Amino acid sequence: MIRKLSNLILSISIIILLASCQSKTTLLFLNWGEYVDEELLAEFEAEYNCNVVMDLAESNESFYAKVKSGTTVYDVICPSDYMVIKMYNNDLLAEIDFSKLTNYSYDNLLPGTKGIVSAMEAQASGISKYAVPYLWGTWGIMYSTNKDGLEEAILNNDSWSILFNRDTLPEDTKLAMYDSSLHAYYAACKYLNLDTTAQLDDKDLNKIYNCIKEVNFDAWGTDDIKKKITAGNLDLGFMWTGDFLYYYCEKIVSLVMDAYNLNPNININEMINSLISTGEYLDYQIGFDLYIPDDTIAFCDNLVITKKAAHKDLAHEFINFMCMKKSAYANSYYVMYDTPFVDVYDQIVDLKLNELVDITEDNVYDLATGYAYEKYYPKTVNNLTGYKGNILTAFDRKYINKINAVFNNSKV
Repeated sequence: MIRKLSNLILSISIIILLASCQSKTTLLFLNWGEYVDEELLAEFEAEYNCNVVMDLAESNESFYAKVKSGTTVYDVICPSDYMVIKMYNNDLLAEIDFSKLTNYSYDNLLPGTKGIVSAMEAQASGISKYAVPYLWGTWGIMYSTNKDGLEEAILNNDSWSILFNRDTLPEDTKLAMYDSSLHAYYAACKYLNLDTTAQLDDKDLNKIYNCIKEVNFDAWGTDDIKKKITAGNLDLGFMWTGDFLYYYCEKIVSLVMDAYNLNPNININEMINSLISTGEYLDYQIGFDLYIPDDTIAFCDNLVITKKAAHKDLAHEFINFMCMKKSAYANSYYVMYDTPFVDVYDQIVDLKLNELVDITEDNVYDLATGYAYEKYYPKTVNNLTGYKGNILTAFDRKYINKINAVFNNSKV
């Protein structure tokens, strides 16, 4: 997902759009970049005779700052779990009237989504009345399978040491860390066996500083990490699973179409299944994969209504529309982050059962998506929460500033 865009461009765009939308009710939607199938927004506008103006935030902290400032009064926003908690604790959200959400059912949530809702409730009792799950997933470690010895090192060592201890990796392995202090902080805490939920003292923060300094990451990046790994310019990096999956399925499509063009009789289902199971089929190799630690970061982005929203009724209609099976399917398929809903998940996984009459890139992509969701977004996992990992803790601003200082200084 692209989580960055020029705020100046966005501000100018909103002013222009608002000026042209005076004759209709305008819903202001604050979202991540490339995190919604925009055809759905057009459908909603047509059905409800309104306009949807979407602004973008590049981080959860940006969500908070934009809502807190009140410069633009958003109706619906899409922050992650820990930021929903912070907004809830600071009285920035409106309670949702679930009787208006005819397309939403808690019973239809995947076990993992229910687990995250429970984890959010544990940090802030009553918060489930203020948020509706939108998309969710995990963080993983993407790596090149072309680097000799790297996959063996990942599978045979402690999961977090491969990010922070170069001695566990093949010589000259190029490491990348996602340029988000809070997510890098969580990973470093896991490696150093520090509590990820407590505010650490200066002594422990200094351990993190020294750890980051010693690793001397070859790159701090965002969406460019996956591109550089697929291009062979990096070997390993920490990122959202959804960011990995888009490139993964695209690569499978490329390999399958190359093989089909050479041999139209090739068994495409067999090839895709083999590529996802082993990473190779005959002479074809994907070249990269993803390892998801059991204690990784889990997250759930939620649709919430701001307390000062000008159009709360329309905001409920919008959330209800986005919970509709057709909408939820389109979104998850478009951005490759997991749907929170059981029936939508089953529909996506069942894509692997499609019988290919016409061999097109789109049809092959459908098959790859079905197999990939089943592998990297398992419906259930062997723990009580139904998902791998833990959600981030909603630390106060003062402590977040200390975390940012540690990482900004250690990168110099």
